[in-house]
Amino acid sequence: MRKTLMVTAVAVMAAIGSTAPAQATVTSVDMPFGMNYGNSTTSGTIHFTDGYSASVSGAVHAASGSRMVCAWGANGDVTTTAICSPWANVGGPNRAFSGSLQIALSGGVQRVYIAMYDENVTPLAEEFCTRSGCTRLY
Repeated sequence: MRKTLMVTAVAVMAAIGSTAPAQATVTSVDMPFGMNYGNSTTSGTIHFTDGYSASVSGAVHAASGSRMVCAWGANGDVTTTAICSPWANVGGPNRAFSGSLQIALSGGVQRVYIAMYDENVTPLAEEFCTRSGCTRLY
């Protein structure tokens, strides 16, 4: 009887699996970004984590007027608060920016949008980045 019980237990374990459940295989990704409007530029890196967040770090350079760059995360219709650089002014230094974006939904931050603005807060250029690359919108 013990032998029958043991054989049955082994067969059940083999049928349903006796190992721990599989873990998510999504890994962290560093995605570089870069964008220009005329000779004004921004570039940096987005670090997509294996959790709900992404961190952004970069710099903006103004070749004319003043420029500011903002980045925000999205997952479907849900967006984060934007991270914005200080104003970079023509003839002045490049201005660095960094911060963390988090969305507590399945998949976390799926896209990071990056936009460059002029001194009137008029958008000049925009792109979005995912774990697999960046796409310029305008």
